[in-house]
Amino acid sequence: MTEWSPPEGAYPPAPTPPVPTAADAAAGAPSYPTPPAYGGGYGYGWPPPPLPTAPRPGIIPLRPLGLGEVLDGSFTAIRTSPLASLGFAAVVMLVNQALLLLLNYAVLRPGTSTTTTRTDFGGTTVTQTSDVAARVGATYIVTAVLTSIELLVLTGVMAAIVGDRVIGRRVRLADARARLRAVAWPLTQVVVVVTLIVAGTVAVALAPGIAVAASGANDGGAALIAVGFLLMVVPVLYAWTTLSLAPAAVVLERQGVRAALRRSRKLVHGSWWRVFWISLLAWVIAGVVNFVLALPFVVVGGSLTGVFSGRADKLSFYALLMSAIGGFVAGTLSRPFQAGVSALLYIDRRIRAEGLDMSLQQAANDAAAQT
Repeated sequence: MTEWSPPEGAYPPAPTPPVPTAADAAAGAPSYPTPPAYGGGYGYGWPPPPLPTAPRPGIIPLRPLGLGEVLDGSFTAIRTSPLASLGFAAVVMLVNQALLLLLNYAVLRPGTSTTTTRTDFGGTTVTQTSDVAARVGATYIVTAVLTSIELLVLTGVMAAIVGDRVIGRRVRLADARARLRAVAWPLTQVVVVVTLIVAGTVAVALAPGIAVAASGANDGGAALIAVGFLLMVVPVLYAWTTLSLAPAAVVLERQGVRAALRRSRKLVHGSWWRVFWISLLAWVIAGVVNFVLALPFVVVGGSLTGVFSGRADKLSFYALLMSAIGGFVAGTLSRPFQAGVSALLYIDRRIRAEGLDMSLQQAANDAAAQT
């Protein structure tokens, strides 16, 4: 049983402090002075003694965390273990952006879409762009799926790093790699299952509209797709938030797929809104950072259209390549923060629900004794 193992039973009740007796006072036992009468001294008695400071062997204090401590802890984990956190993020983002580059070049490059024209009742020729819209929509859906996969994988990576940094233990790249290698298969399974649940919800909501649009009813298909999008928002957000802690449970508790999903649902239960709002804030912060870092590459990629001459698909490839490079750089720096927030939310929920801080304090003492 490690410091991350789930509790086996209820915690014993806290002991009741002894009440001092007259014999204790005669023996010289210390006691608090009698507070002054109402209106004397401080007006309402002696001020209460200061609360004890929670121990902080690592990146966070070992107590229930506030919003600022969750965000700061994620930044600190990256700053104190840059090789492990950014190194894994670079590998994940390289694969992700390579897939997106191939997808975008195959689907969105000029010359791959076809347009048809029709003449309305007034004699005006109208260009139908439903094919282009369908391609763009499919690209956005696949991009969202790949983004969710990369975030789930990086949540497992950051859980391995944050788990050691919380107790003050140094994290080397080899240590994080060894821990992740031991749980690579169940982590992969969790990522696939959560992705299928979220993507399946999206598919069920959008399938009727896509089918109608494919049959030729462009206006009706667009309306059904819009309705399906609105209907899928709540189920997708609920499923993602409820299962977002499963990768951390796999890495830190060595849980299997089903057990990890149940652990995530149990930990989020009763605090869903808090987990959701903090996760949403992390999304916004990471999105802003990602936009700022990727913008110069997008501008350069767009300017290449006016610099180079030749085939349109060649120009499009250069623009897409610069966008992919910008996404790689931005994602490598921003996604680990977002994943670190999820890992710290897992730890915070266990501290609040299971008293994990006591086990972590003991583990921190053991780690300090070994150094």
